[in-house]
Amino acid sequence: MGIQLLDIQERHSYRGNIEKAAQALLAGMIVAFPTETVYGIGVNAHDKDAIARLCRVKERSEEKKMAIMVTSAEEVKGYVKEIPPIAGKLMNEFWPGPLTIVLTLPDLTTIGLRNPDNPVIRDLIKRAKVPIASTSANISGQLPAIDAQQVIDYLGDKIDVVLDDGQTQLRTPSTVVKVFEKTIEIIRHGIVDEERINRCIHEDSISLRS
Repeated sequence: MGIQLLDIQERHSYRGNIEKAAQALLAGMIVAFPTETVYGIGVNAHDKDAIARLCRVKERSEEKKMAIMVTSAEEVKGYVKEIPPIAGKLMNEFWPGPLTIVLTLPDLTTIGLRNPDNPVIRDLIKRAKVPIASTSANISGQLPAIDAQQVIDYLGDKIDVVLDDGQTQLRTPSTVVKVFEKTIEIIRHGIVDEERINRCIHEDSISLRS
């Protein structure tokens, strides 16, 4: 079975194609979708076999964790006992939006969480009713895809479904920050620049690691 390209720019077929993509996720398939930044590829975060396959497609180590897509700060409480004050401030300022926040779990491992500002991926999360483990739609080392054709050019039939919503709005990856007790560290520079983060955190005299 080849890759399934689903056009979601047509209003009459939108809901049906979101449903098809959600069912594909639940069946262990890899789905590509737009965010406001770049296209991502994702799987059901509860499906270990699907995650392993996604790592092989991406050509990256399974040790390198993927971000979990959420649709609200409330969902974060399903992963951590308490949202650190710094993280709460960043969520209030930048979510939904292009900021991935890395938090420490009770077992001292970490998790990256992103609340995207794009109706397609948000509707997909809500329809699938499972967390989506996600990474950019490219092979490690390539520039991220910003439209469905680039996704196909990069990944071809290595993935199962592509939700085609044309070119992404921002065309630049999200910024990734890791939250510590009283500081944060920028892990990946992206569309949210350091100056904006500085303005946000300095309101409460929180420091930024260099």
